[in-house]
Amino acid sequence: MTFFKTIKCCFGALLLVAFFYVGEAAAADGMGYSAKAIIPENQIDKSKTYFDLKMTPGQKQNVELELKSSSSETLNLAVEPYMGTTNQNGELEYSIEPEKNDSTLVYPITRLISGKQKVSLAPKETKRVTFSLKMPKKAFEGKIVGGFNIYDEANDSKEDSVSKKNDVQIKNVFSVVIGIQLRESLDKIKPELKLNAVKADLFNYRTAITANIQNTKPNFVSELTLKAKIRKNGSKKVIYEAEKSEMAMAPNSNFDFPISLENQELTAGSYELEISANSKNGEWKFTKKFRISEEDAMRLNEEAVEIETKPNNNFQTIIIVLVCSVLFFLLIVIFLLWRRKK
Repeated sequence: MTFFKTIKCCFGALLLVAFFYVGEAAAADGMGYSAKAIIPENQIDKSKTYFDLKMTPGQKQNVELELKSSSSETLNLAVEPYMGTTNQNGELEYSIEPEKNDSTLVYPITRLISGKQKVSLAPKETKRVTFSLKMPKKAFEGKIVGGFNIYDEANDSKEDSVSKKNDVQIKNVFSVVIGIQLRESLDKIKPELKLNAVKADLFNYRTAITANIQNTKPNFVSELTLKAKIRKNGSKKVIYEAEKSEMAMAPNSNFDFPISLENQELTAGSYELEISANSKNGEWKFTKKFRISEEDAMRLNEEAVEIETKPNNNFQTIIIVLVCSVLFFLLIVIFLLWRRKK
């Protein structure tokens, strides 16, 4: 069985700070540097140490970060803006560029802020880095969110993250994230969840059914719990189920919620998914029918690891038919011999 693995292991020095958890100065032991936001006058709550800015349509503004070295060596840091997204574990993510923006995202924050900058810090040096921000001319409601990802380019795993067959790549990832949130109004927007595609897939190289959950509104979903049950069409028996709590979703984002098959083979057929979502912001229930094709089941089963193969039903049927045929033939022979003897 052939498959590709790329594993990024984050050891003691890893620190990924969601913007509403950022401390006085985001840092981690052994990293050799720290970073903090320089809070401007239009900060909504000046007790917060991430950017939470009250903006107006078309407004231009500079935002500053302070980087401080605690290392005895020269550091070459990169400071890169990212939009806020939701990863497959149901966690807020500020350090990954999505392959495709969510269909409901009107203003990705990376289009409003100037791009990546490189900063060289001499031993024990402190520097400020400035980014320019320009708001859309058209007014909007809700929140535009993202984060400044600060990492040492010497430890950047993006340069050589291409995996090789049957290889496991282990990387130390060192980063700090300072969040940024833009608002033009303090009115609260109620999040709205939507269930999109349901399909057979692999999660961590293991067989699963994934349900795409989408937050279509420009506000966070917090304290989210998902409960999923899968049945065959027309049956009341639950064959697969999953539950996960303490999740969160970024505004205008989506992620694939996995329902593990516990290393069982995918079986072609028609199924029905029932899923309930409960959060601090509301409750939702969804039902959706889906189908797994023979081709998809075969392909994913071949790519999966540690799969528990089931006996081939077709092979079993052939064996049973052959055995029955042989027994029937023997009975006929015995009967004919008996009649001849008589």
